[in-house]
Formats: sequence, structure tokens, C-alpha cells
Amino acid sequence: MNDELTAKAANATKWSLITEVVVKIISPLTQVVLAHILAPEAFGVVATVTMVTSFADMLSDAGFQKYLVQHEFEDNGHLYRSANVAFLTNLCISIAIWFIVIVFNEPLAEIIGNKGLGFVLIVACSSLPLTALSSIQLALFHRSFAFKELFSVRVATALVPLFITVPLALIGFDFWSLVIGTVIGNLVNVVVLTIKSNWKPTLFYSFDELKEMVSFSAWTLLEQFSIWLTSWMGTFIVGSVLTSYYLGLYKTSISMVNTGMSIIISATTPILFAELSRRQNDENAFEAAFFRMQHKVSLFIIPIGFGIFIYRDFLTAFILGPQWSEGSLLFGLWGLSSAIVIPIGYYASEVFRSKGKPKLSFMTQVLYLFIMVPITYIAAKHTFNIFVFASAFLRFIAISIDLFVLGHFVKFPIWKMINGLLPFFVCSFMMMGVGLLLFRLDAPPLFGIAICMVSYLFFCELFTTTRVQINSLIRNFRTRI
Repeated sequence: MNDELTAKAANATKWSLITEVVVKIISPLTQVVLAHILAPEAFGVVATVTMVTSFADMLSDAGFQKYLVQHEFEDNGHLYRSANVAFLTNLCISIAIWFIVIVFNEPLAEIIGNKGLGFVLIVACSSLPLTALSSIQLALFHRSFAFKELFSVRVATALVPLFITVPLALIGFDFWSLVIGTVIGNLVNVVVLTIKSNWKPTLFYSFDELKEMVSFSAWTLLEQFSIWLTSWMGTFIVGSVLTSYYLGLYKTSISMVNTGMSIIISATTPILFAELSRRQNDENAFEAAFFRMQHKVSLFIIPIGFGIFIYRDFLTAFILGPQWSEGSLLFGLWGLSSAIVIPIGYYASEVFRSKGKPKLSFMTQVLYLFIMVPITYIAAKHTFNIFVFASAFLRFIAISIDLFVLGHFVKFPIWKMINGLLPFFVCSFMMMGVGLLLFRLDAPPLFGIAICMVSYLFFCELFTTTRVQINSLIRNFRTRI
């Protein structure tokens, strides 16, 4: 059973990674085309609308998606009954939220700074009933490690902006092209998922099932809210204390780093959660699955983060342009801190959820907010660079909180985790030494990056942990997809 589950997880990782690479190629290209057609104000309107719709999506999902992946069901019949209860509940909540938006559309638009554009909110929130279904379908696919089947779904959804949004923008629909494209993309997502899914919605409903789900999902919902609040708090503080110029530097620099890293994060996190959930009652198998995925991710994420820091000036100018040079420090520090936050902090949260303890993740988020808000606010009151250093420092505080909770409340082997990650950090530090030397010698950046990659692979051969991961990767990708 364990070998079969491990094989499923490995195959799912392969397909999830392929999917994320393809999607991350299509989406940025589409964004570049749209950026040449539409004014920045159009993206600003959609960004603030997205803030509302993402919050509404979080409420309408009610944490049921995590429950369907994590919970151990008696059989498929029990699973499908719970899925149906989750869908109908989500649907009712999403329609209720949409109704509230319809009634209070103008006051809501004014609160988010889009006065007079309440109708845009109404249209954008028409996606809520669609995501009520798609979130349940996705949970069932993730639970069964059916990431190969999700490839066509993700690609079809990613192509919608290219064939819908771009033509609408060309004929003058302005920000409406983005809004309509998003709604149609969600519709395509739902239709393809429903066609591919073995489960189809019915009118079955059970309050007993709902009660069981809510007992788990209440804490998951609180956790999702705290994560949403943490994600948006920095933006709110920068926007209120500093100028819009620095808000642009902050959001864009972080977004570009996250876009690159998200290929690996998005490809592995759902699989890790699904596999850990299946192994939650077997501590040895649970730890083995966690460390296996953590080491695979660390092989890429840690050196990428160090590399972003070394070549932050070149990458900022190359990706964003010379006018963004003041954001290079944030670009570099966010990449460097992500090299530590992702394999430790992000995956610690998956341990909490897969163990059925979302309240622990919520506690870590709340504790972090109490520390983050005053430090971020005080730093922003000084200079942007002080704020940047404070933001990076706070990410290490967040990791410390995660490790403390993980070790004391989950009894997870923290020192085993740290020892397992040391070879990746040592190889990355050695690579950084090579990169800094080449930088001092004024070597061309692209040449320097290539030499850093080769030197990292060479250093990895010196350690058993890193060498095993490279050999495993080569074996996996030699097999036929």
C-alpha cells in the first residue's frame, strides 16, 4: 500500500510540475500582451476587485476542500455524499454572498477605491457559484492524485485569456476584458472538471454530514482568513504609509519572485497535502513522505533563492526594466528568504492541515500578525529599504514560530528536518561564493548564472542527500510520461 501510494505521489508530482510549467509559460506571455494593450489603471481596477472576490471565494469554500482531501472516509459512497453536502453548502453560501454584493455593490466599490464601478463587482462575483463546484471537483482530483487528468483542465483555463481577454481588449473593452475573461475562464474550468470527474452533483443533503464537516472546517476557514489577512497586510501598510510608487515596487517585486517559485510550490503542495493526509495515522510513513517531498523541492528552491539574491540587480532590470532598480533589494531578499520559508514554513502548514489540526496553523498566523503589524508599520515610517529589511526579517520570525509549534504541539522531528536540509544550504552557500567571485570579476551575468548552476550540481555530488535527489530526479524523468 505504501509503495503504491509513493508511486502515485511520484507520478502526480511529475504531471503537476509539467502542468505548472506549461501554465506558467502561457499566463505570463498573455499578461505581457495585455500590458501592451491596456493601461495600468485597468489592472488596478481588476486587482482591487480580485481582493473582494478572493475573500468571497474563501468564505464560500468554507474550508470543505481541505476536509475532502484530509478526512478518512469509509468508502467512495461516503466520500461522494460528503462532496455533495459540501457543494450544496458552498453553492448556497456563494449565492448569498453574491446577493449581498448585488445589494451593496456601490458602497463596496467605494470602500475598495473603485467608486462608481459597483456593477463590475456584480459581474466579477458571478464566478462565485462556479467556484463552489470547481473547488469540490479539484479536491476530489487532488485526493486521488489525478494530476495527469488536471493537465488539460489547467491548460484550457490558461488559454482563455489568450482567446477571449486579448481580443476583447483589442476591440476596446478595457478592464471589462479582464473581468469577462476571468468569468469565462472559471466557466471553462467547471465544465471540463465536471466532464472528467466521476462524481456529479445530486440533490442529496445531510445535516449530520454537515455537522461533521463544520467541526473540522471552522478552524480551516479561520486559518484561511488569517492567511488572507497576512498576505494583504503588507500591501495595506505600504499603501497607507508610503507612496503609490513604493506600493508598486513592493507588489510587483514580490509578485515576480513568487511567480517563478510558484511553479514548484503549486506543483508539489497539493500532492504533499494529499499524501500526508493518507498517511496521517502512520508516523513513519508520514515523516518519510514529508522529507521525500521536502528534499525534492529544496534541491531547486534553495539554490534558486540564493541565485536571485546574487543577481538581483540584473534580474530586476532584465525582467522589469531599469525603472524598477530601486526594488532590486526587495527582489533579492524576498528570493533569499523564500529559499528558507518555502521548504520549512510552507510545508509546516501542510503538516498541521494533514494532521487535522488547522487551529495550529491559525495560531501561528495570529501570533505572527501580532509581531508583524507593529514592526512593518514602524519600518515603513522610516525608509523603504528599512521596510524591506524588516519584511525579510519577519519571514524568519514566521519560520521560528512554525518550527516551535511543529516541535512542541505536533512532536515533529525538527532537528531531523534541519539536518536533512543542511546539505542543500551548504551547496547553495558554496554556489553563492562562486557567484560573488564571478560578480567581482565582472563576468557577464548570464555566464555567471550558468557557472553557478554547474557549480551547484558539482557541489551536490559531495553530499549523499543531494546526490540521491539528483539521481532520483534523473531516473524519474527517464521513465515514459
